[in-house]
Amino acid sequence: MDLSIIKHLKKKKNIKLSSIQQQLFIQLLADLLSNGFTIQESLMFMKKSRSISESVIDYLIDKMERGESFYGSLARLGFKTTIVTQIEFAQTHGDIAGTLNKIKQHMKLVDKQQQNFYKVISYPILLLLFLTVVLISIRQVLLPQLMTNGTIQADNIGIKFIRQSPYYILTILLTLTSMILLTRWYLSKKTFLKKAEFIAKIPLVGNLYKEYNSAFFALEWGKLFSQGLEIKMVIQLMRGTDQKSLMSELAERIEEQSMSGYTFYEQLPRFSFFSPELSLIIQQGQIKGNLGKELILYSELCWQHFFKRMEKIIQWIQPIIFLIVALLVVSIYAAMLLPIYGGMEDFL
Repeated sequence: MDLSIIKHLKKKKNIKLSSIQQQLFIQLLADLLSNGFTIQESLMFMKKSRSISESVIDYLIDKMERGESFYGSLARLGFKTTIVTQIEFAQTHGDIAGTLNKIKQHMKLVDKQQQNFYKVISYPILLLLFLTVVLISIRQVLLPQLMTNGTIQADNIGIKFIRQSPYYILTILLTLTSMILLTRWYLSKKTFLKKAEFIAKIPLVGNLYKEYNSAFFALEWGKLFSQGLEIKMVIQLMRGTDQKSLMSELAERIEEQSMSGYTFYEQLPRFSFFSPELSLIIQQGQIKGNLGKELILYSELCWQHFFKRMEKIIQWIQPIIFLIVALLVVSIYAAMLLPIYGGMEDFL
């Protein structure tokens, strides 16, 4: 094999971008396109300025020179399917720079929420780990000494709790891990539509998921309708997306139901992963003749509700974990000290 080909293959193995690098790439591309650059010119600028890894830019340029789509190449860089689909749609309705700016804003907001979540949850988790170590230390070091000199009795409920605590902790961890693995295995066997319907039924997470899907689809549909495309054409574009996704499966289902005489907005309430208001917005927009604008405005409202819900959930997580920690502390004290006091009374 030619040496240059071997080098090219080695480069391709390490072209995935981190979350921060993806944000930088999207931001640079959005700014350059807004200033009149083409995609190819933007990539060459990034390569010359060395703002993005040269191997990544070479990979994208090589794919485009071979006639492959720009958005299709982004999946190889680690971009999520939703982002790739948005860019694919943007090349249809023409507002690539605007779409990239929206993606950039959403990525920053999501990253901010993740950072806030990690800050909120890190301290309580450290406390839980510390309590676990204390509990195991008491069981292994202090209890044997107290039981040897007869201060406490082995058949006391509190002592039994402390002695069995490692098994309780291990059981909880194994149960949680098993539930996560089983859920992932179960979802891996399902279609995108079935996965979406399953997630929409999960408490708390389901409402967030509905808001997210409603915002995402409303924005993309709104842009396409604003370009004068009809519903039938929009469905065909959704179905023809290169990435197998919820959007393509949804388009297939809508197309099938349309053959039975159901209108677009009549079908949406049947999908549990959308907010109920979405079908009303579409029906109202069709009557007034400004469907595209109304969907885009509705999408902005959905995004606002989505991130507000995220903030509220994050704000509630820390107090709940602290409450669990407090209960554990009280339980340990009760389990440890009450038997000792009981033993002292018997001794006296």
